Amino acid sequence: MADTSMATAPAKKSPSAVSPKRKPAVDILSFIGQRLAFGILVLLFVIFLSYLGIDMAGGTPLGPALRDAFSSSASYIGRLFLGDMGLTTAGSDTLLPLPVTEVLAERLPRSLGLLGVSLLLATVVGIVLGTIAARGRSGRSMAIILSTLVGVSVPSFFAAFLLQWAATSMTRQLGRSILPVGGFGWDKHLILPMLVLAARPIAQITRITFVSLQNVLQQDYVRTARSKGLMRYQIIVVHVIRNAAIPILTTIGISLRFSLSSLPVVEYYFGWPGMGSALLKGIARHDVNLTVGLALSMGTLFILVNLILELAYRLIDPRLMETPAHVGTGERQKPLVVLKNAWATTVDLLSHNAITNWIRRRRGGDAQATLQQTPIDDQPPIESEEPEEDLGYKPPPEWKQALRNGPLIVGGLMILGLLAILFFGPMLAPSSPFRMQGLIFQDGELLAPPFAPGESYPWGSDPLGRDMMSLILSGAQQTLILAVLAVAARTLVGVILGAIAGWTEGSRLDRFILGLAEVISAFPTLLLAMILILAFGIRQGMPPFVIALCFVGWGEIMQFVRSEVMSIRPRPYIESAVAVGARTPRIIGRHILPHLFSALISIVALEMGAVR
Repeated sequence: MADTSMATAPAKKSPSAVSPKRKPAVDILSFIGQRLAFGILVLLFVIFLSYLGIDMAGGTPLGPALRDAFSSSASYIGRLFLGDMGLTTAGSDTLLPLPVTEVLAERLPRSLGLLGVSLLLATVVGIVLGTIAARGRSGRSMAIILSTLVGVSVPSFFAAFLLQWAATSMTRQLGRSILPVGGFGWDKHLILPMLVLAARPIAQITRITFVSLQNVLQQDYVRTARSKGLMRYQIIVVHVIRNAAIPILTTIGISLRFSLSSLPVVEYYFGWPGMGSALLKGIARHDVNLTVGLALSMGTLFILVNLILELAYRLIDPRLMETPAHVGTGERQKPLVVLKNAWATTVDLLSHNAITNWIRRRRGGDAQATLQQTPIDDQPPIESEEPEEDLGYKPPPEWKQALRNGPLIVGGLMILGLLAILFFGPMLAPSSPFRMQGLIFQDGELLAPPFAPGESYPWGSDPLGRDMMSLILSGAQQTLILAVLAVAARTLVGVILGAIAGWTEGSRLDRFILGLAEVISAFPTLLLAMILILAFGIRQGMPPFVIALCFVGWGEIMQFVRSEVMSIRPRPYIESAVAVGARTPRIIGRHILPHLFSALISIVALEMGAVR
């Protein structure tokens, strides 16, 4: 691999920093053992939260719910060591009690098979489309990126409805069934639910692959490989894919969370008897044993996926096998120091300097901006003594360059449309969204709501006789405000915790942050958000919704930022910043996070669709 960003080890180490060299196999086995031991603690916490969530969903106050959760968790853990997960009726088709282990053995392979096939399809299609967009012309790239908006914007239940309607219509026209619209089977029954689950991951993987490959293709070692006459496929496979693999792998792991959140809806719509539909039945019938067993299964799945990702990071980039020498051991072990640095990083991130550095880097080129970045404050710019040569070429003004940027124009128009709805939506409504209409007499007929689209109701009405156009324009304002606040909170929390976890990778704080994200991932997003909203008070206005949506969604951004910080941390300019005495908050805020803004913009756009 021709990456010129390989870090060089310091010439001299202190005696305390020198440790005997260990074999990579021993390091990997030790790493796996530590992760699995911590995973057991995470699963114990999943059991406790499962009982706590079930009690709070049933209306139990927080104090009694905590006491019941402690006693029930202790009893369940004792039975679990004996191999007894209890009995369930929700997972039985005959309503006779069955052991939870039998239900899990029957339902889990069906759901895992569906998830595996969906993610495999999303990975192949997303990487291919992202590569074509990164290597293709601007028109082709814009078409591919805009097409991903379909996967982001369409909810899973609506996509399932559209596919079922399309399959039913084709069956009526052709007189024979093309695709089954429901049921279980490892044949054609798999196609429709697979497409629904793969829609959003395809959009995510395509966008991140596009951004990552574009950044890598601008590096010096890629230009060097081209100058040597290497074939295009050799450059892509040998030099580009491997250097862009870490964010792509992280996105694939994050996509599993979104697929799991849609799994109950997809299995319910298509009649797929898996763990998603069983979880809905268990919660509806207050079947505690089945609910806790399924939460444990999903928690174990995420622990294993994160373990595989961590191992893959180290195999792709051997520099991640060891903590860089320029990362202070004291910072990695003292929680108070880490929290102090986290606050300083937050202040530095919210300042204008981080954004200014990113804009300057995008204008001047990645390699040049990296060389110009300096951790020394107030350093005067170096002026060249030789006058610049006038080549007779002046670049066009920035506004002309912007007018030639098709994706920028399309995206700008879409944002302007959303801003118009945000500020003027209620004023554009033709009538009051609260006005209801009962029976009306029209053209000699007595009509009852819902009314069809016409002059009085341009988009029709709902069953209560309210104008749909007025409802949408008025409600869109509240929805957009909620989405913006929730995404802003997710991004802020995810970036800060991801930067801390990535910089202190391997520390107790890193394991705690990663473990908390794994605990949250073990529960369906929608159900967990509903429980939190009820716990905070649904009548308290918008704050409970913002807090709940932030709590269930910060983990994806955190995992992405963490993996990127881990890959950037060993680079030479970071070591140089440490060598000249720059503090950790300044290094993270000025020299690491600006490199993530391009990818974060795509992730924030995807999160806007996730919180809708």
